[in-house]
Amino acid sequence: MSDEDKYSLQTFARDAARVHCCRSNPNVRRSPTVKLGDLTVATWPLSTETVAALIAAYPERVPAKDVTVHNYHFFRGDFFVDSNILGALDPAPDDSNYFSMAYKPTLAHFAIDLTGDASTLTPTSRPPPHTFATVVYFFPSTCVGGAVTISDDDWTTTFEALDGCFLSFYSTCQVTVAPITSGHRSVAVYYAAYDLGESGWHDTVPTAWFAPRPLPSIQELQDVAGHYDHDGSIGVAIGLETRSSTFDSLHGRDKAIVDRLLAADVYDIALVQTGDDGKKHTDANAALPASFHPLCATPTLVQEIYHQTPIHEFAADTDEYESPGCFLLVWPKAARVHILGYNRLIALLRANVDGDDLGFGSLNSVFTAAFRYFYRRPRDNDGRGSSLNRSEFRSQEPERPNPDQITNKMASVLYNHGDLHLIETFLDVHDQWADDETMANWIVAVVRRFGAARFQHRLQTAHVTIDFAAHLVQLATAGDVVAQSIACDCIPLWWPHLLSNLVQTFYKLQRVSRVFDVETYMLTHPMDLTASMHLRRYLPEVLVHKVAAYLVAPPVSLADALRDRAHLAGYLPAAMWPHRNALSQARAASCIEAATEYLCAPGGGTHFSTGHLPSLVYLALLTAGTPAFAKVDAAVQKLRRYAVFTSECAGLDTASLSTMQALVMDEYMQPKQPPT
Repeated sequence: MSDEDKYSLQTFARDAARVHCCRSNPNVRRSPTVKLGDLTVATWPLSTETVAALIAAYPERVPAKDVTVHNYHFFRGDFFVDSNILGALDPAPDDSNYFSMAYKPTLAHFAIDLTGDASTLTPTSRPPPHTFATVVYFFPSTCVGGAVTISDDDWTTTFEALDGCFLSFYSTCQVTVAPITSGHRSVAVYYAAYDLGESGWHDTVPTAWFAPRPLPSIQELQDVAGHYDHDGSIGVAIGLETRSSTFDSLHGRDKAIVDRLLAADVYDIALVQTGDDGKKHTDANAALPASFHPLCATPTLVQEIYHQTPIHEFAADTDEYESPGCFLLVWPKAARVHILGYNRLIALLRANVDGDDLGFGSLNSVFTAAFRYFYRRPRDNDGRGSSLNRSEFRSQEPERPNPDQITNKMASVLYNHGDLHLIETFLDVHDQWADDETMANWIVAVVRRFGAARFQHRLQTAHVTIDFAAHLVQLATAGDVVAQSIACDCIPLWWPHLLSNLVQTFYKLQRVSRVFDVETYMLTHPMDLTASMHLRRYLPEVLVHKVAAYLVAPPVSLADALRDRAHLAGYLPAAMWPHRNALSQARAASCIEAATEYLCAPGGGTHFSTGHLPSLVYLALLTAGTPAFAKVDAAVQKLRRYAVFTSECAGLDTASLSTMQALVMDEYMQPKQPPT
């Protein structure tokens, strides 16, 4: 694992693409003139006489102090840095053609190899600080044979012919050379060391920069699969050294990568063919043919979806691979649920045909994977989770689904499955389960079936939405004993969060009305249901309320919470109207005061565009016969001409009005007379 990064599947793909050695050609037209001791060589290959003379003078190698390159440009530092000699060993590659770190080449020795001797290619003198690689220049020669093999653990690369070129490899690599059958070859061997000063590097150089990137351990691969980034690409593409059409024909580093992934036993592996159309790069918008490794047991349905889906939706940067060619496409097996998409997965869970578990080993494991991929999402400001419905696998973010598509479908399947542990896990990992009114029905059913004790803490600490709480109150008001117990126990704890959600709302009468209903229930039932029922056996209702008022601290009122959100306070009269005969005098007065402050302020004509006109009708009726009516009526007179005002008046049930309210309504129903 690299020092500078937390390991990820993308890190693995990057490390797998790193090489341990590379071959390159010099950017010059001829080889240099070199002075070796007292002998100057201007032409290459060396003559037999020159070889004999040099070996007589230097039996093993010519030390750097006895080597002078006359056309210095060939081997000076700029030549190395500005070329691609070490490009493939770049520790931090970017989009440019330059090595990301400055480095210095230092000559180690010159040597002549007659037999195939690996020691001629490896320096033995003390290396400069921060040395990370060896660079060998092979002069033009008469050598036949002598293939050079560079190895790093299970990664082996062999170069059959090396003549007039550079070979670079990490200093940690092993070098072997096949016998030279005829001729000889001459080499100049260099150290390559990071130049920290020139690079402006002031930190410790990461250890990973001094050796080929190792393949991750099995444990690292399993950890990566367990903490996969759901919001990134579903998988990664891993380039291969060989162009192989089957897994069986892979070898070397390519085979080692596949074997390591198989050993982790948590990945699906596909060998993708980029096509044979001769294009320079792969078409990322095309669905590419692939074969899946049989040991992964990738389900047929997942394979079918893959073959119907553009390759870029599985992994990024797939268009960089040349065609024809191939690469590995790898994703965690847990991502199978993501590939299916939400609706396909729900259908599979409901049907559970022939025990189909997507290769997870059990249906419970499928549920667990689904929880990870579809329900761990941050909240929006209104408390609702982000978009989670994917009827089919697509990388782009879909439109926000309806609440039942987010939560209720999975909740319904879980309830029918009947596994209490899975239901508890679902509530723990999916903190938006209390999204909507449908889920209020579900949680009441779950508590009724399994008992309240297992769910009490989760309910008390849940960040429920206004819709959820309001529907729970409806169930409780309708006489559902379980809903009554949950409401009495939890609503006081939910109340601050509900108010916080409400004040972030703009111009929504329905939300104000629902929170008002929740507050009404909370004030009507201020204490635990069991305690309240016990007291009612011995005390009249009025005394029960007095005991509750003494024992329970009053919550922050809705009217007070909306004083800083006047546009919402303007909806209070409409929310109050259905409860007007049951409100305490103090609560009614507080709500009327907050609403009047907004609805009767100068510039009240804006209420037409914000939907406050109906509330103004109710405010006039609520204040009829009180000193506040004159101020409200003055605001009404400015807005009576609008059709929405007269329509609201016409729709009122006048039978329930008081005498004073009926007189006010009769006057408002009359056509407004123009001023005289």
